[in-house]
Amino acid sequence: MKRRAAAALLLAATACLGAERISHHEIQSAALGRALPVTVVAPDKTGAAGSAPVLFLLHGRGRHHRSLIESEAARTALLAAPFHLVLPQGEDGWYVDSPARPADRYATYLAEVIAWAEKNLPLSRAPARTGIAGWSMGGYGAVRFAQAQAGRFGFVASIIGLLDFPRAEDLPAGQNYRVPVARFTGEAATWRTLNPINAVAALRGSTVALVLATRGFELTMNENFLAALAAENISARVHRLDGGHEFSVVERALPLVLADAAAFFSRP
Repeated sequence: MKRRAAAALLLAATACLGAERISHHEIQSAALGRALPVTVVAPDKTGAAGSAPVLFLLHGRGRHHRSLIESEAARTALLAAPFHLVLPQGEDGWYVDSPARPADRYATYLAEVIAWAEKNLPLSRAPARTGIAGWSMGGYGAVRFAQAQAGRFGFVASIIGLLDFPRAEDLPAGQNYRVPVARFTGEAATWRTLNPINAVAALRGSTVALVLATRGFELTMNENFLAALAAENISARVHRLDGGHEFSVVERALPLVLADAAAFFSRP
């Protein structure tokens, strides 16, 4: 009994370690007409105002801005990062301004989050100190947003993101994902404008990191995206992890991507 109590106390203490560096905020979005929450993880040492690097980290579909914070493994990795992390609530918006729902302006909202962070945190605005990443839906959103803001982000990363999407379901069995037509419309011509694979050239000059799951339904999409990068002579740091399209892969991938970001930010 005493051993269990001691273990519980140790676990609680570990969970609280670094908690003072995790803060929760609300941003009033003009794009969406309401307030949405955002979580910020500050590094142990922040440095001079206006010089701190930052990684904007976007969650996957069905998750939220606190999903990584609520995972002990992910929270530990976030707290170890030597830069600011900003985790917005993206709901089910795919981080795009929806062509099907004009009121759902989630790309514009993401731009508002970035502007809020730059105003309220001691961040550098230089591309060499600014990154964007995400997992699953957030991986799609991070890459698509970086392409739309070409040159804005020096570091761009996706963890099991859908990087050849939206698209027709004509990939091999088990490698397709149903397009949410209420978000993207049912028009193939519109899909092409929103599919990151058709704008890989916009990533030229950015450091790109990708995590692929060996058994994920998005694997073929990511392989297609890598081929498109290669066709443009754009290199990418690629991590291949055993597993499917699941949160446990995200937990294992997060330290790898954060290490890639830290290496990028440490360049002269």
